[in-house]
Amino acid sequence: MKNLEDVKSIYFVGIGGIAMSAVACLAKERGYEVSGSDSQAVYDPAKSVLDKLKINYHLGYDAAHVSAAAADLYVLSAGESEANPEVKEILSQGLARCGFAELLHEMFKDSLRIVVAGTHGKSTTAGLLGHLLRHQDNSSYIVGGVLQNYQSNFYAGDGHYAVFEGDEYKAQFDDPTPKFQYYKPDILVLTNLELDHPDVFSSVEELEDEFRQLMAGLPEDGLVVYNADDARLTRLVHETDLASVSFGIENSADLQVESVEYAEYTKFKVKNSLSKDATAKLLGLTEDYQIQLPGQLNVYNALACVACLRALGFQPESFALDLLSYAGIKRRFELVGSSHGAVLIDDYAHHPTAVKETLAAARLKYPGSRVWAIFEPHTFSRTKATLPELAGSFDEADRVLISEIYPARESVKDASVTSEEVLGAIKKHMEQKAEAIRLVKDKDEALKILKAELRPGDVVVVMAVGNFNRLAYELKETKNAV
Repeated sequence: MKNLEDVKSIYFVGIGGIAMSAVACLAKERGYEVSGSDSQAVYDPAKSVLDKLKINYHLGYDAAHVSAAAADLYVLSAGESEANPEVKEILSQGLARCGFAELLHEMFKDSLRIVVAGTHGKSTTAGLLGHLLRHQDNSSYIVGGVLQNYQSNFYAGDGHYAVFEGDEYKAQFDDPTPKFQYYKPDILVLTNLELDHPDVFSSVEELEDEFRQLMAGLPEDGLVVYNADDARLTRLVHETDLASVSFGIENSADLQVESVEYAEYTKFKVKNSLSKDATAKLLGLTEDYQIQLPGQLNVYNALACVACLRALGFQPESFALDLLSYAGIKRRFELVGSSHGAVLIDDYAHHPTAVKETLAAARLKYPGSRVWAIFEPHTFSRTKATLPELAGSFDEADRVLISEIYPARESVKDASVTSEEVLGAIKKHMEQKAEAIRLVKDKDEALKILKAELRPGDVVVVMAVGNFNRLAYELKETKNAV
């Protein structure tokens, strides 16, 4: 990548993405001249932050924009390719380019970089860790989701640390290197490891290799904070000579949960084997923590952050209230409101484990309620590769509506699985509830069913990435909303 000392102006191709817009704003705050483009209208949260910093961008791609910008560096979104005339122009002219992950590393190369990686929970965990270190040290962070505490997904402080959400997806269209490799972490926080992105990784072993390389890139004095209840992560960490701190609920760990109480707040007690207090060790004293967020997955997310902060020397009394004040990430079990007397929750879950944990959290938080799961399968490749696991993810739901598969970056003509197959697999697994599992052709049909059948006290959990992602909000806005 081009030395930033020689860069004064940066142009972002695909500036409307949540990560790209955040990096563009961080660059603007660092004093660079920033401009860019996107294929269509830019929406919040990207639009608001770009407008706030008065960053100019084009709507629609045109090769002429590249020459007009005359930038010193061009940052390409991973979703763009040579089919984009601006990308084609940048390549034909041999202009300096990179992905946003490379740029982030260069901008924060003097900070201690903490990268949160894993299949599930990394946005919530990175956001919480950023929130805690912002209060402890005025440290920086960038996350792939909007923190509800700040209505933003990034912050640039002057503290010692920079927290990045570590995405395992490719850095650019012609660079299969996972983004998290470019961050070159000093501290690595690993939440869990399952197969994801089957359009990029053909097996979980291939994904494991990327995590193995990620750990191999840590400095000699680096640190790995990992989930001891995840057998794959435990094995990978034990292959190294790196300093490590483990956390867990089920297995023995350096920071191990001894009990959890799910009520208005989620409360958990932690036995800390890292404690240097001899009396505390002798008496087996525990550290008590509380979070607003429901469900076991969020206990793991919070525990990862507690383990990281305790390893860095921060004391519980200095961050416990900040832990409790964290409101979470938008679209991660986000309470939207109510309609027809039913609670509406919006969530980003699309991997089977995330779906299962999200519904389990709903059951814990709203015991006795009738739970609706409205799910939009995400990409043909992921749906096909995880169909057996997906079929078993809806056990906690009383009513299930399955939409057509959202292709995202994939082509409908290359579909390898159908929504009817998804429906059939779930019905086969949930034979006793088969009549309560239905296929809907679009969002309007789902709305019609919900408006007709919702009862006071129901809980509606919308899990979607594509066209269905406004369903909870549209239901809230219906004339019968309360």
